[in-house]
Amino acid sequence: MDMQYGTSKQHEVRQAQLQLQRLRRLEVRGTNKNPNCSIETTSRRKPARRLRRRIGLLILLFGTTVLYFAYFQAYKTVQSTIQRQHKIANLARTQMRAVTDTRNTDQEIRTFLQADLVEHPNMADFLSPKLTSAEEVINEAQRIHSMVFQNLIGKYKRAVIICIFNAPNKGDNAILVAELALLQQLGVTVVGTFEYTFSKNANAKQRMNLLSIPRGRDLVVLVGGGGYLGAFPKICRNNLKIFINYFQESELIFFPNSVSFLGPPEAILASSALLAGYKKRCTITLRDRWSYKWFVKHFPANRILLVPDIAFAIGSVKTIQVPTYDILWVKRNDWEAQKDKKYKRIPPFPPNVTFIIEDWDNNWIFRKLPGKRFVEQMQFRAWVGFGILGKARVIISDRLHAHIMSVLAGKPNVVMNSSTRKGEHYYNTWTAGITNTRFAETNEQAVEQALQLLETNLQKSNNY
Repeated sequence: MDMQYGTSKQHEVRQAQLQLQRLRRLEVRGTNKNPNCSIETTSRRKPARRLRRRIGLLILLFGTTVLYFAYFQAYKTVQSTIQRQHKIANLARTQMRAVTDTRNTDQEIRTFLQADLVEHPNMADFLSPKLTSAEEVINEAQRIHSMVFQNLIGKYKRAVIICIFNAPNKGDNAILVAELALLQQLGVTVVGTFEYTFSKNANAKQRMNLLSIPRGRDLVVLVGGGGYLGAFPKICRNNLKIFINYFQESELIFFPNSVSFLGPPEAILASSALLAGYKKRCTITLRDRWSYKWFVKHFPANRILLVPDIAFAIGSVKTIQVPTYDILWVKRNDWEAQKDKKYKRIPPFPPNVTFIIEDWDNNWIFRKLPGKRFVEQMQFRAWVGFGILGKARVIISDRLHAHIMSVLAGKPNVVMNSSTRKGEHYYNTWTAGITNTRFAETNEQAVEQALQLLETNLQKSNNY
């Protein structure tokens, strides 16, 4: 009896020792912080702790990834900003080398090239009279574009472009090509457009698409360049009001435009009155000094800047065409054409000079175009415009963008006025210094100057 009791007692002691050893092992592993809990409870806690550990690792990995991408995006932004600043600086240095006339003017030129043309817009065309080649004028225009629009638009991520003239006029198409190229350079994504059409249904569909775009302070509203402030079509005025009201948080910026000189100033003021209410959130860029002065006088609350036509953002264009005519006269045949009969009389050309007179508003180009999107079609029309100018050695035109695109293509050209006189005002502001560009008041002067440019062009060709 005593032996059985002793054996049973030893067995219980042994079992207690084993249980104590197990508990100590669990404590050493860190899986059981409560010595009073059972092994079964500890084993149930193991999966939960493993899950928490894995979730923590996933959160750490996700946070590290997010920080990496944020750093990468910030690095890209800084690098692109540095590259743009280098480009502006390089253009400035190029202009510095190109216009060192005398020691007295050097300091003035240096001061001008360092000036902020957003804060001091009145001096934007200071250098223009000193620039004698198309290359210098193009470089200066692009330098001003980079400086001004980097300041105005570079801080935004998204943009919508409204009031686009989707027409067969090659100048309007070149303007859109240049605007898209500039925005791409600035790293701004175009998320919506509104262009004029003759279809009410198409306009309504465009309007609905534009008004479905999420608003925000990272979005800027841009008004297409090349039009006439003060002569907005009714459809433009109505839609402009709608878009201004919808995108109230966004800044409104006009690409370079002109003031229409048709009608009394009171009519222009009435048509442009909606701009006055936008005040500091509306920046208007004008492409000639006459228009700039007029807007500064009548809209003092708005920020008004003097900027070259946006088409110069395309840059120099080299064509491989062999001219088939000596002189091409791109003569307007629309509402802007001169109404006086003297402009319809064509002076005689010498018999040994080949010439052609036509407008580049070709209907067949308007009807048959490759590409389904209007942006593709407008780019196609713009390059057709350069192709038309490539047909001749010298260009005469009363179309402003025939003059500007001739400068981009390096073509000698004579610019004339349309009924709005925008050709003369643009020439006097930016391109009067170019040696192979002339301005003519009459058809007789235009032919005379074109023949002089042709003779110079042929002499240069013979020298090569």
